[in-house]
Amino acid sequence: RVREICDRHGVLFIADEVLCGVGRTGKFFALEHFTDARGAAITPDIITLGKGLNGGYVPLSAMLARQSLFDAMKKSKLGGLMHAQTYSQHPVAAAAGLATLRYIQEHELVERAARLGPRLLSQLGVLMDVGDGAALVGDVRGIGLLAGVELVADRASKRPFERGLKVVERLMDAALARGLIVWPNTGHADGTNGDLVLIAPPLVVSESQIDELAVLLRDSLADVARDIAALRS
Repeated sequence: RVREICDRHGVLFIADEVLCGVGRTGKFFALEHFTDARGAAITPDIITLGKGLNGGYVPLSAMLARQSLFDAMKKSKLGGLMHAQTYSQHPVAAAAGLATLRYIQEHELVERAARLGPRLLSQLGVLMDVGDGAALVGDVRGIGLLAGVELVADRASKRPFERGLKVVERLMDAALARGLIVWPNTGHADGTNGDLVLIAPPLVVSESQIDELAVLLRDSLADVARDIAALRS
C-alpha cells in the first residue's frame, strides 16, 4: 500500500535498505520479499544502501534512484545533486564496495543467507524453551540472517522489563564476555521500555557457528536471569 499511497499523493517512495539490504535477508533488497496486491514486484523511487555494501572495511553508502529522478536532477541549475562532503566519492571506499559486491555474487552469499536463515531462527527459537534464561525470551523473529530476540518480564502478556533494570545491556555484556557480539535495542515497547537484541551474523557464517552462537546466547540469558533474580531477592 505504501507504493499506492505515494503515487496517489505525488510523494517519493524511499526504501531504507541500509541495514537490511545487500543480501542480509536472503534477497539482495529486503523489499524483494514483498509484492503489491496483484503480485507484482514493488519498485521504490529511491533506495539507500550502506553497511553490508562495504564488507566492513571502510565507510561507504550509496543512493539508487529511478532514471527519471536522475534526469530531473541533471536538469537543475547545479547540473546534478550536490552531495559534496570531505570523504565522499572516496576511491578506496568505491574499490571496497566493488570488491564486496563481486565477492557476494561469486560466492552466492545472498542465496546462502536465504538457505541458512531458517537454521538461525530455529536455533534461536530453542531459547524460548531451553536454559535457565528461557523465561526471559518473549519472541524470536526475523528473516534471512537478520533476527531479533525480544526480552520480556512476562511472556504471556509480553510485559516489558522496566528500563532501569537495563536487561538488554546486561545480556550484551554477558554475551561479549563469551565472545559473542549482539546489537542491543531498547524502547520498542512504549518508547522507553522494551528490550531486544539483534542477531546479524556475517553472510559467510557457517552452520556450526550458528549453532555455537545460539548456545552462547542461551548461557548469557541464564546469567541475566540470575542477575535479575538476585536484584529482586
